[in-house]
Amino acid sequence: MISKDFDLIVNKFPEDMEQITLYPLGDVHVGSTEFDEELFEKWLRMVEGDPTAVVVLVGDMIDNGLKNSKTNSYESSMRPRDQKAWVTDKLRRIKDKILLGVAGNHEYRSAYSSDDCPLYDIMAKLDLEHLYRENFGFLKINLGRKRADRQFSYSVAVGHGSTRRKAEIFSYIIDNVDVFVTGHVHQPKIENPARIVIDMHNEVVREEDFLRIVTPSFLRVGGYGLRGMYEPAGHKFQRVILSGIEKEFYTIWR
Repeated sequence: MISKDFDLIVNKFPEDMEQITLYPLGDVHVGSTEFDEELFEKWLRMVEGDPTAVVVLVGDMIDNGLKNSKTNSYESSMRPRDQKAWVTDKLRRIKDKILLGVAGNHEYRSAYSSDDCPLYDIMAKLDLEHLYRENFGFLKINLGRKRADRQFSYSVAVGHGSTRRKAEIFSYIIDNVDVFVTGHVHQPKIENPARIVIDMHNEVVREEDFLRIVTPSFLRVGGYGLRGMYEPAGHKFQRVILSGIEKEFYTIWR
């Protein structure tokens, strides 16, 4: 049985853990002729070498060019079933670090046509199907020690997204989110907006910061993007540091 989108995933890390490093991964598009395998391997090695790393999958892990999709299936470098197998094999190296996997529109092509999502199949093959979400995912991450009976807590919301504007608006709809992650547009971005919070318990009005992240893709310039004259995007990797010493979060480009 597939878990519901609103089923919160709770992760409790050790009290002596000083930080968690969150690596969002999306828009890999394995199977596209523009897929940059060398760049993806570099990302994998970086995550493997970080003992504090955890990962969220933001969708479009495979290109999944079907007969009824915009993607030209004749231009694919491998057939969809091989794309699934390839991604599964690569992610097996970091399976213990994956906290969540959310499907993207390229996976949804198969879900729409045959009720079979390739990302669910990948997660199930890794014995992580309980961490799969069809549309949107929500995480709670606890680490460190705030006081004797409580850890520091962080909330993370993850969805593949559609337009940049829709993602921005939706990020304000989710109350109490610390990190909001989307992809889809292939234009990486990190923003630090704030929201006004009416704290009824403490009877104060205050500002709360949060992070809004759009993940980069793993596609070289060419094909559909070049034909449509889309602006080339950067490929710097994003990392979000969640502190276990105090309630603090920030991002790093690499």
